[in-house]
Amino acid sequence: MMAQTQRADRPTTITKEVIMSTGAWDPDKKTTHQEVVIDAALLDRLLKIALQDSLEDLPNVMSVEDQQGNAIMLAGQSGWDRALKDYSDGELIALIKFFTLVEMQLPSWVGGSQSPVIAITAQLKCRGVKLERELLLWIRKNSTNRFIPNGAVL
Repeated sequence: MMAQTQRADRPTTITKEVIMSTGAWDPDKKTTHQEVVIDAALLDRLLKIALQDSLEDLPNVMSVEDQQGNAIMLAGQSGWDRALKDYSDGELIALIKFFTLVEMQLPSWVGGSQSPVIAITAQLKCRGVKLERELLLWIRKNSTNRFIPNGAVL
């Protein structure tokens, strides 16, 4: 299948998609995307970058090894809930800023409708923390991802 994709910030690309399936579909399994294990050490390193307010030039601040950890962008809510349970509200807000900007600065770090920002925002809501208007405006100013911070509109 040939697919043509176009984003406002990137030129049109044509890709060839190969669809292959193994195993059997289980209708009782509620997983809608692959389960990605969140590497705690990677998340700690990303948090350190976020807390140092070193977000303006992430391609040069992040190590090559950390830049290859982009699968974290596709982790599901349950994975994020487990990974973030011991983080403070302030650390979660720092991670929201990190993941908002990394998606704009590193082409392979695309989260779209599965952005970690959505999962982190949900974690904060569960704690009774509402994102401040200033942060919401900052996200809109610094991202073209229409899904963040709250996810897809149903």
